[in-house]
Amino acid sequence: MSTQQKWFCFFVSSLVLCIPAFYNGFPFLFPDTVGYIDSGFENRVGNARTWLYAGFLRHSSLWESLWIVIFAQGMLVSGTVYLMFKYFFEEKKLELSFISYLLIVGTTTAVSFHVSMIMPDIFTPIVILCFCLLIFSENMSRRDYWLVIFLFLFSSGTHNSHLVLNLGLVGGLAVGKLIKKWQPFYIKAGITSRKIGFITGLIVVTHFSVCAIHYSKGGDFAATRGGSIFLFARLCDFGIAQSYLNENCEEWGHDICNYVERMTLGRHYLWAGTSYFNKTGNWTAENEAFYKELVWNILTTPKYLKKYMISCIEATFMQFFSFESSPLSEMENSKENGPIGQVKNYFPNYYIAAYHSRQIQGNYDTIQINLNNMVQQIVLYLAGFVLVLLFFDENYDKKQKMLALFILLGMLINAFIAGATSGVYSRYQSRVAWLITLPAFWYLFAIYRTKISDKLFKK
Repeated sequence: MSTQQKWFCFFVSSLVLCIPAFYNGFPFLFPDTVGYIDSGFENRVGNARTWLYAGFLRHSSLWESLWIVIFAQGMLVSGTVYLMFKYFFEEKKLELSFISYLLIVGTTTAVSFHVSMIMPDIFTPIVILCFCLLIFSENMSRRDYWLVIFLFLFSSGTHNSHLVLNLGLVGGLAVGKLIKKWQPFYIKAGITSRKIGFITGLIVVTHFSVCAIHYSKGGDFAATRGGSIFLFARLCDFGIAQSYLNENCEEWGHDICNYVERMTLGRHYLWAGTSYFNKTGNWTAENEAFYKELVWNILTTPKYLKKYMISCIEATFMQFFSFESSPLSEMENSKENGPIGQVKNYFPNYYIAAYHSRQIQGNYDTIQINLNNMVQQIVLYLAGFVLVLLFFDENYDKKQKMLALFILLGMLINAFIAGATSGVYSRYQSRVAWLITLPAFWYLFAIYRTKISDKLFKK
């Protein structure tokens, strides 16, 4: 296939991944979109978010249109998936298989939903796929190698959860390397200590680069702010923060003790204007120091640490199996405030289109949303069943098995991060759940190829 034809495939697949936005009438907006747009266009570090995705919005939009942003996101996803096919899918009709796969997942899973949204969620699966390419691929061309490194570095810096995700993945690989029974699998998959060390170095480079970018824009030399505040809010979800305060407030006597009975869900504590957190200045340096000490005191108390660990395990499995997508519910936005206001400020020509989009007007049919989610569940559960067959197939390539296992590990770590620090929200898992269709697709194609070969051999 010629270069022009390849670019045409990328173009078509990117358009397919933008279909939900086309149907909506405008790219999807999330309440957190406000912070990213504001941070990017004001060129300053926002609260509790990395600047890199904000900068991506600022520059990829060309200060003209958010449609360019989601198309760029579609191109990045298409390009990364193509590289996965190029180095792990041994077929002559590579491009045809690639475009067929993206047409299937783009119309049946939430990948297109996340591509169509102005949020850094779509970069989480890119991080996992680039990790796969750096660890498992062999004989990668120099151009592709540097491209994957760039994609990994950039994608890792777009969200503060990616540092923990990367550390979890590289830690899992390092621990597995120490297990003697797994050595043959590591050798077959081409996983070496050098590769693990190199990607660890990339993770360190990403972290310090994000810190340097924030410092250059007037912020602290830190990757993110408010981590302890988010964790305290999660402890409120679990009821652990309330239990600790009830037990210690009589002796401690801090002003927060007067608000214990009003502490409910963590998201209310963070964002409700009447919460103690917002009444005391919210994202100030003093609050960060206060909640850091409070969280430390809670989690260094053995009985509360035990409760937290149990709650995290439970939340991880709840999050792992929560992967619906909807432009309503938690994505509901005000017609006057929120992201729509930022569109008016920075993209005034698109304000009318954004205001009258299905999402903002609430003109989505819940039956259609439920049907889409049902189709996605069928596809993902079937893919999961195919992976079970894959793992029990003794004749199937061990490297492909390791690759599938690694993708599942990435999905599990993603679920743990969300469940332990933020909350069980379908958006967190739907951004990566579609990844299991990739090894499932390859396995089904391998079975089909084997059957065709057997028929030809018999003839």
